[in-house]
Amino acid sequence: MFFKLLLAARRYGWPLLYCLGLAGRSCLVTAAPLVVTDGLGRELKLTAPAMRLVSLSPHLTENLFVIGAGGQLLGVSRYSDYPEAAQALPVVGDYQSLNIEAILALQPDLILAWADGGNIPAIEQLQRFGIAVYWSRPTTLASIADELRTLGGLTAHADEAERQAKQFETTLQSLTLYSQLRPVSVFYQVWQTPLQTLNHNTLINSVIELCGGVNIYAQLPATVAQVAVESLLAQNPEMILGSHPSGEQPHWRSYWQRWPQLHAVQAQHIFSINADYLSRHTPRILFGAEQVCQAIDSVRSAT
Repeated sequence: MFFKLLLAARRYGWPLLYCLGLAGRSCLVTAAPLVVTDGLGRELKLTAPAMRLVSLSPHLTENLFVIGAGGQLLGVSRYSDYPEAAQALPVVGDYQSLNIEAILALQPDLILAWADGGNIPAIEQLQRFGIAVYWSRPTTLASIADELRTLGGLTAHADEAERQAKQFETTLQSLTLYSQLRPVSVFYQVWQTPLQTLNHNTLINSVIELCGGVNIYAQLPATVAQVAVESLLAQNPEMILGSHPSGEQPHWRSYWQRWPQLHAVQAQHIFSINADYLSRHTPRILFGAEQVCQAIDSVRSAT
């Protein structure tokens, strides 16, 4: 019995504080609580690693699979489509609404939610039922590795989480060389009609900066902002960057041909990246970052 408890303690990272009794008697093991600070700066305390999980954001679902905790997921939010195994899990809601009854029926010991993903009143209602909630809000590329480590500690997968986090940090470091090259002015298109872009307070802006790009609307006060074409013409960026759904063609690029006076259009420096690689706070964002860096570098080389 003692060795089983010891192996469990090592597996789950619980400190073995003391063991009383002789052979043939019971062994008493106590565990220090798991305490983390989540993305909202709130302290989350668990008495033991969470074994029954519900994820309310696609990026959290993906990250749980990355660290090896996918088998502990009981339910997920809509659009949790990666990896393929996530598609077989019950869907308990989306960014607009949650099925609270279905979530309660799953009896999770931890809900993982995106702090900027909506449904906050419904999630707070679940907290009042006594279910622990981890709020995710990675704001930088480096914070993705930090969150992997946090999720690993919460779910008893600290070793794999550490391995994945280090791999992420190594790849991220290898891309920093682009930031030392000549800056390239970039317009990032979120939406076409009306024309929308992003400011500095986004992961996509972090990717652009990592690659030596300069987001021409980084200083706008709103995270997602509508801009006028006249303003863009005055800024006259060297390249236009956007994204497209996986498996689809970026038809939006033809929209820009009506403004041939733009440097980016004259040189056909209009690029689109798989949206899953840029919009999700997961290690796959580095796939998108590598493509963005290559695109920016091609503009840099051409001019």
